[in-house]
Formats: sequence, structure tokens, C-alpha cells
Amino acid sequence: MDDAGDGAVDVTAMVVGTLAQLTHRDPATITPQMRLFADLSFDSTTVLELLLELETELDVLFDPETMDARHVETVGALVEYVSVNVGGAASPSRTPSS
Repeated sequence: MDDAGDGAVDVTAMVVGTLAQLTHRDPATITPQMRLFADLSFDSTTVLELLLELETELDVLFDPETMDARHVETVGALVEYVSVNVGGAASPSRTPSS
């Protein structure tokens, strides 16, 4: 797990890093606006794999009762959902400069 220096978890970096691992992409190419299904070619199985990996990395359990399709629509929506459940810090300005 990345050390943010003050003990806070950078949820955005963790989510983007895990997405990059699963998709074999450079993390700098993954933006908050990207759609998991349409842009990253995820399916329901890949989303489950992603959530399980994030649970392991962040030492948290996501409650399926609180999650719905809007939470996995985009990278940004997923970061928000994970942040709420982890109590970590989401970095809203995580976009590569082109």
C-alpha cells in the first residue's frame, strides 16, 4: 500500500493503480471520466475482481447493499464510492496533462 505520509490513503491513486494493473494500461492514461464498461472493456466479472482487489489493498469490505450501477459507471464515481467507504482522501484533480 502506498504511504501518503500522514497515514491517509490516497483512494484515487489506489483505484487508478488497481485499474491500471487489471487493464495493463499506464495509470496516467486513466481519467475520472473514463467509463469502466465502455472505455476500459470491463464486464461484471472484472468489476468483481476490481472490488475484491481494492478490498484487499485497502483492508475494507464493500457492502453490496450500498452499491449500485452508478458507483461503477466511471472511474470518478468508483473513487467517490470507495472514498466514502474507506474514509480516505480522493484527489479530484487526478487527470493527466496533455
